[in-house]
Order: sequence, then structure tokens, then C-alpha cells
Amino acid sequence: MKFHYVCVCFLVSLMMSCGSTERVITEDGKVYEVKGNSIINNGADVTETLTEERKSEIESTLKANRKAKAEAEALEADLKAKQKALKEREEAVEEKQDELEEQQEALKEKLEAKEDARDDFLKAKKRLEKQQKKYEKLKKKGKLSPNDEDEWSEKLNDLKEEFEEAKEKMNNLNK
Repeated sequence: MKFHYVCVCFLVSLMMSCGSTERVITEDGKVYEVKGNSIINNGADVTETLTEERKSEIESTLKANRKAKAEAEALEADLKAKQKALKEREEAVEEKQDELEEQQEALKEKLEAKEDARDDFLKAKKRLEKQQKKYEKLKKKGKLSPNDEDEWSEKLNDLKEEFEEAKEKMNNLNK
């Protein structure tokens, strides 16, 4: 990745140095334009009139500028990569949080279903016991006719079925 990036930077700077002009401001404040091998000041080519020391100063400033620009581009690319990685991590965390919230909601619903099943079981048990006591009481007193016996038997069987269904539902939810 770094090698690829360095190659791209080198090619870009090579293309820029071949056909484009670059401005160089020296320490004394003079502005030069460097185009290829020629140096221009105020629109005039001053390449031949500059001393070798001045030329090397301009070239070293130009190289320093190019190096700084390449470093800035590398830092910017690194920053973008880190921002992208951070964004991906944030999305993963958000996704995990959503998943956990869904699991929590499912557990809450399951708990509520268990409580409802338990309540239904207790109500069915209470109704069955109450009706059985009432039946036993009436039977002891001898107040039940054969038709009443059949009705009570059917009623108690229905209550037993309801009780068994509630019990089975509660047991299935508690597994």
C-alpha cells in the first residue's frame, strides 16, 4: 500500500515538474517560477544569470516544498483511512447494539409470556378447585339431581381441560 502510494506521488510530482510551473519563494522573499530546467523571475528567464548557489537554493526549496506536499498528502490519506476504519467500527458497534436491544426485547416478551401463562395457570387451578369444592358440597348435601350430576361432570371436565392446557403452556414456556 505504501509502495503504491509512493509510486503515485512520485509520478504525480514527475508530471508536475515536466510540464507545469511551480512557484518558489526564497528566504529573502523573491518569487521564482520553475518550469522544467528554467527559472523565471518577473516574467524573464533568469536561469543563466543566477549563481549556482542561488540555483541550488531554489532547487532545494522546491524539493522541500514537494516533499512537504507529498507528506501532507500521505498524512491526509492516512487520516482518511483512519476515519473510514473508525466509521466502520462505529457502524459495527451500532449494529451490535441494535442486535442486543432486539435480544433484550425478545427476552422481555418471553418473560411476559411466562408471567401470563403462570397467571392463566393459577386462575384455571383456582376455578377448578373452587368448582370442585362447590360440587363436593352440593353432593354431600344431596342437592344434585342426575341431570345436575351430568352438567357438573361436564363443567368439571371442561375446567380440567382448561387447567391442563394452561399447565402445558406454562411448562412449554419454562423450557
